[in-house]
Amino acid sequence: MAAPPPTSDSDAILIPKTYSSPKDLDEIINRFKKLRLHSLKVDPVSFSSTYEEESQFPHDKWRSRIQSPLPRTFIAINDTVSKRITNDTTDSSISSPCFGDTSTSLLRLIRSEWVGMATLLGPITFPEETTNEDGAVAKPWDAFIKDQKYKMPGDVSKVEDLKGAHIVYLVVAVFTLPEVRRNGHASRLLKVIIKAIHDDIDIYGAAKASITIQLEPENPRALRLYESLGFSVWEKALPMADPWGNVSHVISLGMTVHSQSD
Repeated sequence: MAAPPPTSDSDAILIPKTYSSPKDLDEIINRFKKLRLHSLKVDPVSFSSTYEEESQFPHDKWRSRIQSPLPRTFIAINDTVSKRITNDTTDSSISSPCFGDTSTSLLRLIRSEWVGMATLLGPITFPEETTNEDGAVAKPWDAFIKDQKYKMPGDVSKVEDLKGAHIVYLVVAVFTLPEVRRNGHASRLLKVIIKAIHDDIDIYGAAKASITIQLEPENPRALRLYESLGFSVWEKALPMADPWGNVSHVISLGMTVHSQSD
């Protein structure tokens, strides 16, 4: 059976990093927390963390997830008021974030239903022909995985180090609500993320970027989606530990995009 077409009012929007109003920031934090915790309940085997752990996070921990410089989280929305907001962004009840011209995006995030999310980690510079702790040639995902678990790199690469470099990214926490799946939301999220990486290459003057994402082998539908977007299998059996310490093997997919000036 063919998947139903995506709704005309769906979109994918980057969560801003800075806000002029604490009220707006708290609203985004609360909505992000609600969807994240729901995802951990619905698909516990798909994440490297657990509902029990994250439900105990203090408010500051959730705020850091929104405002830390390295992760960028994109939200899939069902936006039934987008046309009105696009034509009228002067509503004084919601302040504009100090993050470029994103007042319209913030309005839509606050007023629309959140139906999915995905987080992009990077950019991190990736020196060619480096080796990992086992002495093997390092792979792009090694910048984000240590001891078979995801790790957050300590620092964002300096802007001056990105020029002409091979930069790497990791896509994590891809989730859509079960009731809206097969409506194009995950595809839309990933396309926006790929576009953001292309923009990074142009902004920073990087030579190329590698994007990686890990997938449970029992998810052929997701594999087909990623391959349709240009990803390919880079590692068929990458060992990863789940939150309980059990090691299984996941598929690691990747895509390399180059500077348009090459």
